[in-house]
Amino acid sequence: MADERVNIEVSVQPSEGQRSIFDEEAIPAVTNLDQFRASQDKSIATARRLQNNGFAVTHIGDFSISASCPASHFEEFFGTKFDRQSPPDEHTFVEEGYTFGRPDADADWRVPDADGLDQLIERAYIQDPPILFAGERELPPFWNDKFRLRVPTDVAQIMNAASVHKGEVTGRGVKVAMVDTGFYQHPFFSDQGYNFLAVTAPDALDHTSDSHGHGTGECANIFATAPDINFIGVKYNNPTLGFKTATDLNPDVITNSWGYSVDQPGTSMPNWLRPLHLAVLDAVARGITVCFSAGNGHFGFPGSMPEVISVGGVFVDEDLNYSASDYTSGFASTWFPGRNVPDISGLCGNRPRADYIVLPVQDRATLDKENGWGAFSGTSAASPMVAGVCALLKQIDPDLSPDDVKNLLKFTARDITVGTNAMGNDARPGPDLATGFGLVDAERAVEALI
Repeated sequence: MADERVNIEVSVQPSEGQRSIFDEEAIPAVTNLDQFRASQDKSIATARRLQNNGFAVTHIGDFSISASCPASHFEEFFGTKFDRQSPPDEHTFVEEGYTFGRPDADADWRVPDADGLDQLIERAYIQDPPILFAGERELPPFWNDKFRLRVPTDVAQIMNAASVHKGEVTGRGVKVAMVDTGFYQHPFFSDQGYNFLAVTAPDALDHTSDSHGHGTGECANIFATAPDINFIGVKYNNPTLGFKTATDLNPDVITNSWGYSVDQPGTSMPNWLRPLHLAVLDAVARGITVCFSAGNGHFGFPGSMPEVISVGGVFVDEDLNYSASDYTSGFASTWFPGRNVPDISGLCGNRPRADYIVLPVQDRATLDKENGWGAFSGTSAASPMVAGVCALLKQIDPDLSPDDVKNLLKFTARDITVGTNAMGNDARPGPDLATGFGLVDAERAVEALI
């Protein structure tokens, strides 16, 4: 069996006057990113020498270099050892032939004097696969055993987007990117006439294949609220590289239905996540509105970042009763003091499986429950719905900043005052840790802008 590979992010030693992204006293923000940008010449030199020493370099960014190599080569080159890990369950996605893991706390680690790389590389960290914030039903059949939403009609109606579409506010001309597990060309998308394009990040394989089903299914929620967007799906392997790839496409909006359950009390941001943190800040600094799922009972990051739109969940039953979903996250961030998660909410099912929305998937994918369709939701579904509403606003006013978009959504949301989320937070009048400012209301948001 061939040696499994690892994805890594490599940071270059800061030049004189620059700050390290690992400086514990530094607080990276949209307004100070230039302090952390690596020298382009130094980054190119580092990438070239990494290539010469057995690494496959896939992206040279402003804050880190993305690369991969056999796991044994990582250990040999950096003089360390780590335990190979496998995905813990169906809620993670790893390309075949890849592994991940952290070196032991007491393991050695050093940059060798090879081509002068010890004078160029500051750190190199293996990237873990994120959690996919979806829930799903375990076994078919599922079509008529309980109340479920269909796309696009049910989601468009409940998010109050259908009336907006009649006024020709449909997201036309707005580019929305989504970083996920792949984007199968299901007949659903062509039948609806959607502008559907998919690409692979440089380290991923075959964007049209989605053996998991998460990306294919969840992206249908974007089209439910914004049917005429220019959609670009980015299939990831290394999620940090996937996000950087999406940013380089210069979209108006990026939606992400994944994250890490790490922003917990008593912790601080681990160094291996700092390249992703900087990548997200960079996207927002470029004027891109970034949505992240808050999680399903997780302490979700990057959803806890103040600069993103963090999306929680609201359950609406067949009698149109609205309540906080008991499946979703809400918490006060430890890493970003004063930050409450989520900002607002989209639609999400309830426990135990949140099998709430019928969505298209690839035949025989992990989430395929019956003939190319699955039933799932989670905040994985809520984030793309909200991203679609962001696109409606950007169609009306392309100059809206990410903060403008977030504030419009917050102050026009439907307040949810009933229910308790997965972390025990009760919904009450006004903003809360159960649903944020409430369920996004596309009609009210558009009316506030017009």
